[in-house]
Amino acid sequence: MSSYRFGEFSLDPEARILLRRSEPVSLAGKTLDTLIVLVQNRGRLVDKDELLARIWPGTAVEDGNLTQSIFTLRKILGDSPKNHRYIATIAGRGYQFVAPVSESLAEPAAPTRSFWQTKRVFYFGTAAVAIAAAAALWFAWRRPTDAPADFIQQRLTFNSNANSLRSAAISPDGRYLAYSDPAGIHIKVLATGDERLLPKPAANSDALWHVDSWFPDGTQLLAHSETNGRKDLWTTSVVGQSSRKLRDGASGWSVSPDGTQIAFSPAQPFRNFREIWIMSSAGEGAHKVFAARQDESLSSVNWSPDGERLAYIRLQVTPLTICQSIETCDRHGENRKTALPVRTKSGQWIEALSWLPNGRIVYSQVESPGSDDENLWVFAVDSRTGGAISKPKRITRWGGSAIYGLSRTADGKRLVLLKTLFRSEAYVGRLEAGGRRLSRPYRLTEDEASNSASAWTADGKAVVFLTNRVQRWGIFKQELDGETAELLVSGSQNARLPRISADGQWVLYLERPATADQKTPARLMRVPVNGGVPQPVLETRNPFDWQCARSGGICVILESADDDKRFLLYQFDPLKGRGKLLRSITKPHKLIDCGDFDGLAPDGATFALASKGPENRIRLFSLVGGPDREITVPGYGNLTSLDWAADAKSFYCGSTSSQHGAILHVDLQGNARVVWESRELAGGGASGIPSPDGKYLLIWADLRDSNAWMIENF
Repeated sequence: MSSYRFGEFSLDPEARILLRRSEPVSLAGKTLDTLIVLVQNRGRLVDKDELLARIWPGTAVEDGNLTQSIFTLRKILGDSPKNHRYIATIAGRGYQFVAPVSESLAEPAAPTRSFWQTKRVFYFGTAAVAIAAAAALWFAWRRPTDAPADFIQQRLTFNSNANSLRSAAISPDGRYLAYSDPAGIHIKVLATGDERLLPKPAANSDALWHVDSWFPDGTQLLAHSETNGRKDLWTTSVVGQSSRKLRDGASGWSVSPDGTQIAFSPAQPFRNFREIWIMSSAGEGAHKVFAARQDESLSSVNWSPDGERLAYIRLQVTPLTICQSIETCDRHGENRKTALPVRTKSGQWIEALSWLPNGRIVYSQVESPGSDDENLWVFAVDSRTGGAISKPKRITRWGGSAIYGLSRTADGKRLVLLKTLFRSEAYVGRLEAGGRRLSRPYRLTEDEASNSASAWTADGKAVVFLTNRVQRWGIFKQELDGETAELLVSGSQNARLPRISADGQWVLYLERPATADQKTPARLMRVPVNGGVPQPVLETRNPFDWQCARSGGICVILESADDDKRFLLYQFDPLKGRGKLLRSITKPHKLIDCGDFDGLAPDGATFALASKGPENRIRLFSLVGGPDREITVPGYGNLTSLDWAADAKSFYCGSTSSQHGAILHVDLQGNARVVWESRELAGGGASGIPSPDGKYLLIWADLRDSNAWMIENF
C-alpha cells in the first residue's frame, strides 16, 4: 500500500499513522479516516455525502460529526477555512485536499518474532476475526430494512449558499427539473444537465420566485412571486411563451391530475395559510373550499391521484400547545379525515407531503425536538375515504438536513425534494464614520459549526455565542484575538439565546428539556461569565426575549400573555428573580422573530419592538413615564432584526430582500443607510450587535445550503 507526504507530514494508511517531522500525531479513528479519504482523493472535490458514506458506512450520522473531524484536522495541520493550505471547503458541496502530495510504496518491516510474540499475534488475530464477524452480524441485524435494497438517491443541483434553492419540482414525465434560486426559475434537462433560465415578467424582475407545481402536460408551471412579503400567483410557460398572472395576493399549492383545477391559498402573514381555495386552470371560478380556525394554519396541499380529494398538513398553535396532523377532505372541503395525528410531546414535526399513485402518502418528518435531522416516512391510505390503512414506515435514514418541497412524477416512481442545511456564522467588523460604515468584516470562528452570536462581554473584548459544535447547542465565549472558544454551558438541556447581565458578571440564557412540550415551564439561567456552575434565575412559560441595559442597570423579560394577544414586560434581577410588571403591550402585526432583536435601550429608558412589511415599523415604549412613539423605515426589504447602537441614538437593523441581505444603520427619525450587505443572505436574515464602546459590530448571519435531490425505488 502507498504512503503519502505533504508539507511536514507523512501518512501511512495501512499502519494508520500520521507523522509530523517523524513524530507521531495522535488522531481519533474517524478523524484519521477522514484525512485518508481526502488525501487518497487529492485534487478532487469529495462530496459530503460520499465522505459520510465512506467514513461511517451503514450508519446514519449527523453532518456535525464530519464538521468536527474537519475542524480537528485543520487544527492539527495548522490550516484554516480562510487560508487553506491543505483542506479547502467547497461551499454547500464538500471538501478537497489541495496541498501537493508525493506518493510512495510503503514497505512494511518484517521483524523476527519470538514464540510468545507469534502466539500473541495468533490470539489477537483470532480475536480480531471473531470481533469482525460479530460486528458484521450486528450491523446486518441493525441495517435499516425500511428501504428496498435498490433504493437510489441522486443529487440534482449543486448551488452554493449564495444561490440557495427556494423550491424545486420534477416534471410529470421525469425528464425535467424546475427549480428557483435568487436568479429566478431554471429548467434543467436531467439526462444531459443542460439548463436555461426562464425570463421574468418586467414588472417582477426583482421578485423572489417559487415553483409550486407542474401542469400535467409538462409545458407550464404554477409559480408564485414574492416581493417584500407580497405574493402573486402565475402560470409560467417552459416553451417560450410569456408568464401570465392568475391572482394577486395568493400562493399556489398544486395542479389537479387532469390539469383543470388549481389548489391555492390567499397569502397570509408569516406564511400562516388558513384557507384552501380552488379555481380553474385559467384563473376563473375561484372559491373557498375549507377554512381552518384562527389558531390554525394549513400547508403542503396535494391532490389525490384521482383528483377527488385533497391532503394537507394542519397545524394548531396556542400559547400552551402545538398539535399537527395530516388530514384529507373532498374537493368541496367536506368529509374530512385525520390520516395521521402527531403528538406535540414527540417533537416529530412534519414539513411536507406528496400523495402517490399507488395509494401511499409520503411525508418528511423531524426526528426529534430542536433537530435538523429529517427523514421520509410513508403510509398507505384509502383513496375513497382518505383515511390511513397502515402505520407509518420510515424509508430513509438521513441526518443533518431539513427536507422541503416534495414533488413526484406522474407514475410516482421518482420523488424530488429539497435537502436544506441551516447554519449561522459570526463576523466582526470595525465601525467607522460615526457607526454608519463598516470595514470589511472577518469571520470570528474558524470552524464549520453553526455559530449564533448574540452578546458582547462588558469589556468588549469577547463575544458570547451559541453553537452546535458539541452535538448539542452549547454556549461558548471567544476573545476577538483568540483562536479557540471557551465552553461555558453544555449538557442535556437545550440552551439558547445567551445575554450578558447589566453588571457584566453573568451570562443569562434559557434552558428547556429536550423532551419537554410547550406546557413545561422553561428556566432562565445564569452562569458566571468566566465559567462555573449554572444556577436558576426564574421560571417562565411563554418567554419571548430577555435583555439587560448596559448603563441603566435593569434587566427585563418579555413574555407572551395567555391570550396570545399581548406581551408582558417584567423587570427581573439575575440574583433575586422576577420583579414588577413594567408594561403590557399589544402584540405588533408581523413582529420580527424571537431572538432577532435587542429591544432594551442601553440606558434602560425605552423598549423597542420592530415589525416587518412594506413600511417597516419600529415602536418605542417608554419605561420611565415618557410618551410612546413610532418610526417607519420604508424603501428597504423586510426587517429581520433590531439592536440599539451603543449611544442609544440609533439602531442596527437586519434587512432582507429576494436579492440580498443587509445591515442598516437607522436613526430615530427612520433615516436608514446600508452598513453591510451580502447576496448569501438573500431571503434570510442577519443581526448587527454593536460592542459596548461602539467601535465594533458583531454580525450574526443566517445562511442556508439548499439543493434538489431525487430518489427512486422507494
